[in-house]
Amino acid sequence: MATRSFLLDSQIEDGFQRLLGDGAFPEGVPARRREFSKWLEETLAARLEKLGNFKDLQPVLLGSWSRHELSPKSDIDLLFAGDEAKVKEFVAQAFRDGLKLRARTPENAEDWSVGVEPFDVLALKSAHGYTSEAAAALHKQKSLATKSRKAILKAIRLEREERRKRQDSISNYLEPNLKFGAGGLRDIEQALAVRDLFPEKFAGTEPYPFQVLETIKDEFLFLRGLLHLMGSNDILSAHDQIEIAKKLKMESPQVLMKFVQSELERASFYADWAVANAMSAPKAQKSARRELKTFSEAIQRLCIEPNLLNQYQLRLVVDKLAKPLSSEEQGKALFKAISGDVPDSVLLALHRARVFEVLLPDLKRLKGLVQHDHYHRFTADVHIVQTLREVQRVKTHKKVLGVMSKLTADLTAQEWWTLKLTALFHDLAKGRKGDHSTEGAKLVDKYLADWKYSDGLKDDVRWLVENHLLMSTAAFRQNPQSPTTWNRLFDRGVTGRRMILLAIFTAIDIRATNPEAWTDWKAQLMYSLVENLRSPQALNLQRHLKYAGDKNKAELQEWLLSVDPAVLATISPKILVEDLKQAASAKADLPPKVIRAKNRLWVRFHKRKDESGTFLGFVKQLFGLGLNIQMSSVSTIKDVGVYDWFCLRTEKSAKQVGTWLSLPLKKEIVTPEVTFQSINLMSQDKDEWIFSFRGKDQRGLLLSAAQALHQENLSLRWARAHTWGQQIDDIFSVQPLGEVENTLQRLRSRFVT
Repeated sequence: MATRSFLLDSQIEDGFQRLLGDGAFPEGVPARRREFSKWLEETLAARLEKLGNFKDLQPVLLGSWSRHELSPKSDIDLLFAGDEAKVKEFVAQAFRDGLKLRARTPENAEDWSVGVEPFDVLALKSAHGYTSEAAAALHKQKSLATKSRKAILKAIRLEREERRKRQDSISNYLEPNLKFGAGGLRDIEQALAVRDLFPEKFAGTEPYPFQVLETIKDEFLFLRGLLHLMGSNDILSAHDQIEIAKKLKMESPQVLMKFVQSELERASFYADWAVANAMSAPKAQKSARRELKTFSEAIQRLCIEPNLLNQYQLRLVVDKLAKPLSSEEQGKALFKAISGDVPDSVLLALHRARVFEVLLPDLKRLKGLVQHDHYHRFTADVHIVQTLREVQRVKTHKKVLGVMSKLTADLTAQEWWTLKLTALFHDLAKGRKGDHSTEGAKLVDKYLADWKYSDGLKDDVRWLVENHLLMSTAAFRQNPQSPTTWNRLFDRGVTGRRMILLAIFTAIDIRATNPEAWTDWKAQLMYSLVENLRSPQALNLQRHLKYAGDKNKAELQEWLLSVDPAVLATISPKILVEDLKQAASAKADLPPKVIRAKNRLWVRFHKRKDESGTFLGFVKQLFGLGLNIQMSSVSTIKDVGVYDWFCLRTEKSAKQVGTWLSLPLKKEIVTPEVTFQSINLMSQDKDEWIFSFRGKDQRGLLLSAAQALHQENLSLRWARAHTWGQQIDDIFSVQPLGEVENTLQRLRSRFVT
């Protein structure tokens, strides 16, 4: 591909006017495009003739020029039948003048196919002699392409396969290559060439596919001409999409790309079919051309032999065959086609034969819809089919999702069917006004009701579609260990089997969006979120939230999220929720509450106002009564106040401890001498310092730590104290004051030996 136009700068504006004219797009494009190419041919010929003896060299036009498909940056392909030395001199002069010719002379004057590649032999079939002498010489060589047609067909097949490998990148979908991309000009040229090389293979076939290809060729040549005039090459970049949409007076670049991608899909299919048909044996062609009488028969044939010939045959009649079916029959047909284990080739064949868009007409609205985020690799309609393919891959290949594959082990056939339906509907409302997840859920209701699917299935699919983005946000953008994250998910119904299905579908959707975006790291994050949601702490929170119900739900959720998970795990929802409500409505401090739960004694202290030394006062009160603190949870909750729970290590009854706590302390509390093994700063920012006090269990450890922090004038934000076996781990969050290193040094010098 040439990188520089053969047009002079002074000719570019004239080129725009000739190509664009006053017509609309794509109406009137063929005539304007051909007039434009004719002008380019005359302009190029004039430049070449000015260089000297161009005509005397017996030039033969090849490639774009010979097919009357020139663009400003087309390769200038020429074969010279004249004197080789003079040809070299002329080509050198052309290069000096800025014309980069791709020129050659025949190795054998009698057989121009000697020493050349099959594609160069193919070029002779559409070649054009520039002069009568060159035309006469060319005429003798015209039959060479037909004689080499099998070699040419093989070369076309291999070249197409190689190009397809290079197409597997985001840029080739979002920014298609109009020449070399799937469905681009190279594919179209090759399809038309095999038709001419193998006319017997296409005898009796509909002319429609080649009419489509001819039309799309004109459209793409028109767009290619615009790109070249703008200084770009063959790739329709995001910037060029904006500029071309403006020049064509289109509503937006998305409108342009929807048209381009739809045409690429059509051209790709018919070009693939043309090559496949040329390569097929007569028996295979005859088998594929058998009349299809019913929709069911057509699906069955495609499932048995999902080749391009059968895809093409069904694509021609799929609308006609599906029209007599009732909605319920269409639902049954979809179930029969994809509910079981379906090979990837069959799913792809069903898509290319337009079966999915016939059964789900809303899918047509997504055809060619590009999602301009450089993350989605495919157009919206193709992404839906890719998602369906990924569901089957995950089911068939047990380790595709990495650690997440553990969750698929016990999925039932009904749950796999639920995931496949979710794949079809999750993005079906893309491109509409409103949230596509919410609008997609409405489409689920509509279609599944028409198809007479069960209410339970409809509810599950609708929920998955409506919430299909929830878990990716929670796993990758929020803290999966945070009760706030859990609550947000629980509030949307992310529990039980639905949670498992949503997690699996999230992974599937990511892979279908862009396979490179699904990594082991993301798999681990998603699996960790599921494990956190299934943890005792999360389930206890869910239990309490469920008890709270809808009344005052927002306030209760906020209060419960501030309570230590250990308290949620031990104190029953009825006691805790009612106690929180009472504390929030109390005009004054509540008296201590003492209860026995799960063979442990718990004490709750409450104060409407948080003051310096409040926590220390509670600890002193318990210590003065000879009660050993095994665990503490210290919180100050909006609208509730200070709300601290202490787990005591005692055999005393709740009633007895309650009586003691109602009495005033009789003596001053003396803080004992204790030591800690370590005191560390766990984290710090402008809002809080978090200290960890660790050591062997000793009487008065919590009291000593609280006393020391109080003496440092540090205001307590929250605290967690735990004792297990002979070890303690007390965590304190305080408001920063002074230099943290100085504070840490004083605490260590006081307690750590």
